[in-house]
Amino acid sequence: MIITSEQIGRQSSDERIAWLDSLNDDESVIVHVPVGHRYTIVIISEIKRMLLHDLSAAHRLRFLEFLDSHTDMVLTAEAIAAVEPMCDEAFELVKEARKLGAAKALDVFARWEVFNAFVALNPSLLSAIKLSSCRSRPFSKETQ
Repeated sequence: MIITSEQIGRQSSDERIAWLDSLNDDESVIVHVPVGHRYTIVIISEIKRMLLHDLSAAHRLRFLEFLDSHTDMVLTAEAIAAVEPMCDEAFELVKEARKLGAAKALDVFARWEVFNAFVALNPSLLSAIKLSSCRSRPFSKETQ
């Protein structure tokens, strides 16, 4: 059963710890990625999809500059390079989310269940996370 961000938010501390303990290694990696990095990785995948199309030099440059501007100590060039272009099905998810407005769409991209759907459609997103240092410090029982 897929758990939603709302269900996670309603969990007690004990329920959250049990849920975190039940995650497999990949899910554990994903859960510790900050929200901003989740939606950024989705957008990088979308931009790489756009770069596959016939674009003017100016548009291509703007997309490449965007990718370069998101390379830092956290989301490395190696991690960004690992992200594959978004598939048609993932792009449909993006289009639906964008109907909610730009800010809400980013929130939707980062939701636990939605981001996991993006990862299922494009496993390179998980590879990029593993190559980056964008994972926050894992939550553990000892930090309570």
